Amino acid sequence: MVTKMSYISLTGHIAGMNHAVSNYLSRYDIQLEHARHSLMKSFTTLNPYSQTLQKAEQIAAITGTPPALFIPIKSAEAVNAVEEAAAAFEQRGSRLRELEAELLQAKCEISKLENFTALDVDLCALEEAEFLHHGLGWFTTENFQRFKMFFCDDNRIFFEIAKREKDFVYGAFFTPMVFKDEVNAVFASLKFEPISVGAGILALGKSSPACAGLSPAGAVHNQRVRVYEIERELSELSRSVFDNPERLAVACAKVKKLYASFDVKKYAAVSEGQRVFTFSGWISTEDAARLEEEVAGDDSIVFTRREGSAGAADSVPPTLLKNLPVVRQFEFFTRLYGLPEYDEVDPTPVLAITYTLLFGLMFGDIGHGLLIALAGIFITRRRHANLGGIMTVVGTSAAIFGVLYGSIFGLEFNPVWRRPTADITQTLIFAAALGAGLIALSMGLNMYNSLRRGRASEFLFGANGVAGLLFYTAVLWLAVRVIQGLEVTAIVIGVAVLPLVFVCLKHPLENLFAGGRAVPKGGAAAFAGKTAIELFETLLTYATNTVSFVRVGAFAVSHVSIMHVVLQLSQSAAAGGIIVLILGNALVLVIEGLLVGIQVLRLDFYELFSRFYKGTGREFVHTYRNEG
Repeated sequence: MVTKMSYISLTGHIAGMNHAVSNYLSRYDIQLEHARHSLMKSFTTLNPYSQTLQKAEQIAAITGTPPALFIPIKSAEAVNAVEEAAAAFEQRGSRLRELEAELLQAKCEISKLENFTALDVDLCALEEAEFLHHGLGWFTTENFQRFKMFFCDDNRIFFEIAKREKDFVYGAFFTPMVFKDEVNAVFASLKFEPISVGAGILALGKSSPACAGLSPAGAVHNQRVRVYEIERELSELSRSVFDNPERLAVACAKVKKLYASFDVKKYAAVSEGQRVFTFSGWISTEDAARLEEEVAGDDSIVFTRREGSAGAADSVPPTLLKNLPVVRQFEFFTRLYGLPEYDEVDPTPVLAITYTLLFGLMFGDIGHGLLIALAGIFITRRRHANLGGIMTVVGTSAAIFGVLYGSIFGLEFNPVWRRPTADITQTLIFAAALGAGLIALSMGLNMYNSLRRGRASEFLFGANGVAGLLFYTAVLWLAVRVIQGLEVTAIVIGVAVLPLVFVCLKHPLENLFAGGRAVPKGGAAAFAGKTAIELFETLLTYATNTVSFVRVGAFAVSHVSIMHVVLQLSQSAAAGGIIVLILGNALVLVIEGLLVGIQVLRLDFYELFSRFYKGTGREFVHTYRNEG
């Protein structure tokens, strides 16, 4: 149902604005609205907690929510704690980036040198040698064979193998400095891939007396020690992000509240000299009564209140839905169509009942229904989704109708009520009759909306008003007489057609009641043409909407028929009958369940909602609510 709303105002001296926010606005769900008074202007001071809020949100992502029990923290203390923690975190982040870069470099050096650990050479001495040129690297086994064939006896080149693999050979070459260019050209032609020893490795080797005569194995050892030290420091930084994370979480929550408390002031209207403030907005009438009692003893606040009305000149009340938990989850579908206007009936209860009923009628099977219900429970617990709750309800409905139909996973037993395929004609007639009853119900809801809005002509002469309902029921009465073979006399036809005359004359009668001309502007001919088109559309709508509900019976019949096919296929497959039965049930459950869900929603939206519901309301939004 749509909650009854009240428009309230809290007015006081500018010095008491924080008092009004913390003691009243923070404790109630209120949709504040910007000031519209010509003698007042909006409060436009910038929020001083904006930058601190951004830091608090980043820190809160690490510290988590504050503990259930904690010592309150002062505003200045909370801001200082967040600012200091943010600065420390920034320094930590800078150090983390440095360590991560060092760690990556150390691992890279290890990967380069680990294939040369068998070489017994002094890397530092080689780097400082003035008359000896060298190179560490690798080439393919094929190119190494070429080297042995053409340059093995070359006295200028000495090559020492560090490691041999199936496809590659790792090693180092040495040559006098005078032959540097020639030897480099030789190894370049053999596609020798050289590696360079990092300056950090050499510096670390020279600074460590224990590693005098730094070999590739020693360099790898040094880098592995460095990796261990870096990873340990990273671990310590990760564990000790903040000294007191629980207290810091409290500070972050406090900063968020400070920001929200100040941010709500933008809705305040202040006088020209900024001496008086006013907060105005919408609140449920029930909360407005409690708030009025609290403010009654406060001399610093003036409270005013008026009941909500969709015809108010200054503002249209927002829509706040309040339904039972079982019905509330169907608000998910209502919102897909649109929220009801403030003076419009909430269709959610009707949707919940009709959707549950029609789904069960169309998909009656104990096994399939229970599986849908269990899937809904799983989704609700894991995702907390409204769709999961809807699946639980409609799955239960399908299981109940499975008992009434006598069906479990397509296997039939004695039905409590009837089997859809026992008499297909009766099943389809029942579906159409049910649809006619639901259409009549939607007409009744439209008449209720018309009365609430004071639209007498729509109530009396509308296609979905009294005249339309009388015509629709009269036509159904005629159809029943024809089916039963009863005589249809002129009097009977006249009784049926008479309400339609009032539907056609809706606009002229409306003009007469308003004191205007009976014939609308444009003349009688234009009115007659327009009325003929509208009449045809109305009659077509009545017929198509009623026939559309035949699909309820058709789906019930088709479900039984499809399951018969699945059972026959499983019986014909001797070895894999069980597999065929399981796969067939799974396929029917997914495809037919989805189709039925969509078709039922279509029936509610187009056949029912279109007659009484606009769905153009604006949603109630809690401007500020301090949960702490």
